[in-house]
Amino acid sequence: MNEQEFWQKLQQLIYQSGEISETTQAQWEKLVEIHDSPSLPTQLIMETVCNSAVYLNERSHLNFPAITPHISLSGNQQIALEMALSNSPISLISGTAATGKTRIVNNLAHAAINHSHRVLILTHHTSSLAAYRNLTTYPFLLSQEQDYYQWIINQLRSQHLAQPQMDYLPLHLLPDAELAKLRTPAKLEKWLPIIENNSYQQLTELLKPEYPHLPQPRIQLLAYRLKQLAPLLQQQLKLSQIYNNLSEQGIKEIADQLMENPQIPIVGTVEEFMHPKNQLLWQTNFDLILIEEAQYLTWIELILLSGLCQKLVLFGEEISKYYPNSNKTNLFFANFFDCFKWLKQHLFPTYVYQLKEQFRLHQEIAKLVYPGISNDSIQTQSSNINSYLPETPKRLVWQDVPHENAREQIIKFIQSLNTEISSQIGIIAFSMEERDYLKDNLSKDYDRIFIDIATEWTGSEREIIIVNCSDHPENIPVEYINIALTRAKDYLFLFGDYDLWKKHNSPIQSLLYQRELYKERLVII
Repeated sequence: MNEQEFWQKLQQLIYQSGEISETTQAQWEKLVEIHDSPSLPTQLIMETVCNSAVYLNERSHLNFPAITPHISLSGNQQIALEMALSNSPISLISGTAATGKTRIVNNLAHAAINHSHRVLILTHHTSSLAAYRNLTTYPFLLSQEQDYYQWIINQLRSQHLAQPQMDYLPLHLLPDAELAKLRTPAKLEKWLPIIENNSYQQLTELLKPEYPHLPQPRIQLLAYRLKQLAPLLQQQLKLSQIYNNLSEQGIKEIADQLMENPQIPIVGTVEEFMHPKNQLLWQTNFDLILIEEAQYLTWIELILLSGLCQKLVLFGEEISKYYPNSNKTNLFFANFFDCFKWLKQHLFPTYVYQLKEQFRLHQEIAKLVYPGISNDSIQTQSSNINSYLPETPKRLVWQDVPHENAREQIIKFIQSLNTEISSQIGIIAFSMEERDYLKDNLSKDYDRIFIDIATEWTGSEREIIIVNCSDHPENIPVEYINIALTRAKDYLFLFGDYDLWKKHNSPIQSLLYQRELYKERLVII
């Protein structure tokens, strides 16, 4: 394949459905621009597709100095971070769940922001964005509801200007949850005159009715800190009042400045970024584009994103995906639909790094789970020794129950547990119907249990995970199963029909064939 054929096949891929939508037309127009003036990442991808593994001598101009990670990393993760910080056009970091990809992205984003590089951070699942909501500067989240400029204005009105985030607690003091509650304008307007016009002893007495749950020494400490921080609290209120009284023109001027500020990271899902309402951002030249869950990227998304940056960093894992070969004339993109997997296998080795240490799953769980979800040998670095359930003989248990009884047995099992550990428990379902049933039928004593479908668990974990496997295996994508099997730190319980799951090819089938798997048959009377 030569360069001309590459772009022809890409055009065929865009228009293969026969429908020319607004999105389709916009994507092709942008790809034509990229074709006329390709970035270094685009050149590397194109030359790799056309000529197999190649090495580009031309480098990006990011020039990161040596940095100290603000979130601690292992030696394995540090190597991956250094590769991502290098001046190569592309870095591809591969690793299964719990190998530290999000930690590396977070460190990379902080380094880029601190060195005034313009950063775009994208994920596949909305839930994965939670890790980036508290970056060094205000990250602006994308939306499909309106264009990016209008979205900035609305976010300024509803969030950033309505409640300015000034951390007025001095660095030498420990975080104070009770003090943080006074950050709202209404609280400050009420309490500032009281703080300023009363002595320390008087303030202590006035705080007692407001904080009846706090002991006397804790109230005294709070009163002391409030007196000490009164000038900063006054500034907090002043800022809030100024922001709330800004004119429409003032807000637009701030939005214009934010659009030009390289230290304002843009965060969202790939789907949101590719939406026509965010085409304004397609004209932005990003220094760095960081993509988590890059295994879900399509070739169109990959090429378009590669054309918008000096450096593209892809984080993901290989998963089994099957696509119908619907376009026989476009053999390359039909046969190699999984662009992340293809790049991992064909990019020059200097651009690819594999993470092979996991830090979440207890060793007993990891030993049984990882052979079914990864072809690589994954070393467990977690030293979890928490024993929330000392009466449970094993860390991973398959509860063999008929599908129709799974959710009732899950509820009975949870009711047998101490309510004090409910915040450490999570329940994963593969359908919204099963999720909603469990939410509606668990007592309020267990309302701290996090219950959701598998896709909403990306980036999350709990000490104890319960998986409802009552849906039919053929209806559950492999990636959802992989998510469910890799959220537990200390205990993993799976409820489902053993005989049914053992017949269906999936990571759970691999798990069920492990001799060390502990199985319990629940007899329904």
